[in-house]
Order: sequence, then structure tokens, then C-alpha cells
Amino acid sequence: MLALAEVKETWDAWPSDEDPWDDYDYYEEEGEDEDDDAYRDRGGSSDEYQLNDLIDDEITLGWWTSPDGTGGEPISLYVPDSQVCATTPSADLMPYQSEYEGYMGNYGNTLDRWYRRAAVVVWPRERAFAARAEAGSRWALSELHARIEAGDLEGARTAAESLAPFWRTIGSQAGLLDTALHVAASLGAAGTAAMLLEPFRVETVAPEHAGGLAAVAGQYGEEWTRGVADGWFGPEHHIEPGRHEWVERLPWLCEALQAAGAPDVARLLAARACRWMGDQLRLWTTTRRTEVRQAQLQMLGSPLVRLLEAADDNLRDEIVAVLRESGDNVLACLMPALRSAAALPAAARRAAGLDLVARDCAGRLGAIIARPLRDADDWSIEWSGCGCDLCEVLGAFLGSRSRRILEWPLAKDGRRHVHTQIDSAELPVRHQTRRRGGPTRSC
Repeated sequence: MLALAEVKETWDAWPSDEDPWDDYDYYEEEGEDEDDDAYRDRGGSSDEYQLNDLIDDEITLGWWTSPDGTGGEPISLYVPDSQVCATTPSADLMPYQSEYEGYMGNYGNTLDRWYRRAAVVVWPRERAFAARAEAGSRWALSELHARIEAGDLEGARTAAESLAPFWRTIGSQAGLLDTALHVAASLGAAGTAAMLLEPFRVETVAPEHAGGLAAVAGQYGEEWTRGVADGWFGPEHHIEPGRHEWVERLPWLCEALQAAGAPDVARLLAARACRWMGDQLRLWTTTRRTEVRQAQLQMLGSPLVRLLEAADDNLRDEIVAVLRESGDNVLACLMPALRSAAALPAAARRAAGLDLVARDCAGRLGAIIARPLRDADDWSIEWSGCGCDLCEVLGAFLGSRSRRILEWPLAKDGRRHVHTQIDSAELPVRHQTRRRGGPTRSC
């Protein structure tokens, strides 16, 4: 194929009119912002810079012709140096853009250059499918689907297996999940099917994928489906962008799955979302910084309502139990959740267990209101710290009803730890360091 290549080279270099051994010149370049234009060469003459060693280069193919020569297609394919042969070095050509970074103390004196070059791409005939697939996952899935439809199931399986070395890094392009699900279901090979679906994330799963999900679940069973879904959710405690929004759409996805004859998949996704919600609640209710804790818990309010709507009776009971076991900080999530559920019909609120959540909130708030007022001379603060000796001393001071000042000689590291604990917990305590001639310090 004929392709267009984007080449970037990074050279060790310095301006031709500069003495590289003149430290004074380096000092001046580092300090004078007005010389920035001297470091940028848009289009660039090779006479302006002295090129020394090539530090790094990168070649990416961005477009190539179709195999039959009738057209072309955009691609994104990194090409390692070991697969490149060029009769003319890029450095002998004129870059379309270049940028020089002057000496910056511990880096700099580098010249980046970008070139556009033509390339002829060749590969062994038996590697044709994998070579094209690595450049475009959309084409690969379409080709696999076409082979299956033509009755070449063995050929499709062999071709799909050849994707394993690189598929995880390129296969999750937008809009490909539906095709990937149907191809995976048709292959009849559990391991290869799981590999095809591995790059995707649960945030891309929508009601329109219900048919494909039902097909793969019916083909490979519950255990296989659970393994794929766990991969889509990612590692425990990992924060994925869009997860909150996806949980808010979960009731409609579960409804579509039930209509497609896959209620087990609906329960599986809801249960996995419940585990994510529990992890989030445990994480943020125990976060000490008030502004961070409240903001994160408030964001979970609306997704919690949708999760309760999507859950079956057993799972809903588990969610309510997790909420009851949480400390009073969970109110920062429950109150926004109840407000967002106010628009639901009364029957829908009862079915989702929101009446139980409301009663729990009322009980918590009533208990808080019933607490006796603090005595005017009570200065005690409940606090546990990290469990180290320093935090034990600080905790004892904070727990005292009468002590208001603690004179505490501390070295630098200990002082930093105590200050960090006070600030991170937002304790209503002022700390001040006093220096008294010698190395001893007080907090």
C-alpha cells in the first residue's frame, strides 16, 4: 500500500551562532523571555542549528490506499524503527515545522522537527489481515463479520486470534461494541471472544447493546459473562470518567436486557454497579477534608437513586444495608438523592426502597438534633489520627476538656506530620512554630 507518514525527530542541537561551551550565554537564554522567538523555527532552515545526536524519532502512518487501489482510508499506526527502511534520511529534507528548546538547566538544547513523507507499506501475505487490523479496528470487525456471514467460520476464528498481540490497545474505538458483541457471539470460541471484548469499558454499554449482550451471554454462560463484565468495570477503586452518568442510565439498560431475554446479565451489571457504589461510599464518607467529601458524596446522590431503581429486591436490600452501616457522613449523599427522587411517583419511590432511605435519614437527623449542647468550658475534640506516637499525643491533647495549648518540642519531620494531620482533618486548631535559637522547635 501507499501511505502517508508523519515523522517526528528530536535532536541534540544548538543555534549555529551560539558557543555551546559559553555558560554565560546559557544563563542569559534561560532568563530572558523575550528571546523565545529565537527558539522557534516554523518551517526552519537547517543552517540555523547545529545538529549533533539524534535523541528520539517516531513514525506514524495516518492514511493509506485501499488494497484494490480504488480509494483510501484514515488510519493510526505506529511504525517501529526496526520495520523502517529509508534511502534519504529525514534530516536531509525540509521539515514543515520545527521547535527549539533552549538550555533549561537540566534539559533543553533540543530541536524537534516534523516531516510528512510518503511510504510504501509491505507485509507477508499471510499477515495481511493482522496488518490491516492493527491500523483500523473498525475494518477488522467488519471483515470478521463478513467472513462469518459468508460461512468461513474457521477463517474468521484464525483471523480473530491473530489480533491478540495488539487488540487491547486499539480495539475500543467508539461505536464498535455492538459489532464486537455479535462477532464474539458468532465465533463460538470463548477465549477469542473474551479477547475481542476486553478493550471496552462499561461506560460504553447502552440499551442498544442489549441484543448483543444477550447473544454472548447465551453462547458462553454466566461465569464467562461475569469475567468480561469485571474487566469492563476496571480495577477496584479505579475512578473511570463517565461512571456516574452510566449508572444514571442503568435502569433503561436493565429494562432493555430483560426485554432481550437476558435478565441474568441485567442483575450482573446492577450487582457490579452496586459494588462500585459501595466502594465509592466507603471511600468518600471516610475522607477527612470536608469540601472534598461533601462534593463527591453529593455527586453520588442521583446515581444512587437510579441504582435502586435498577436493582431487584435482594440487591436493593443489600444497598439499603450498606447505607445503614455507613456513618452520618453518608447524609451528604442521601439528602441529595432524596431531593432528586422527589419527582418520582410515590409508587416508584416505594418500589425503589427510597421510603426506607428517607426513614433512615429522618432517624439520623433526629439523633443529631437530640444530642446535648456542648458545655461552654468543654474544648474536647474526638479525633484518632493515623495511630503513630505523634498522633497519640495529639489525640490525647484534643480529647481533653480543659487543655487549650500544647507546647510540643518537635523536629522538622515530626512537625510536618502533625501539621499535615491537623490540616487534612480540618481540625479547629491553630498551630504555630516558634524558633528558639537552637535546633529545638515547638508546635
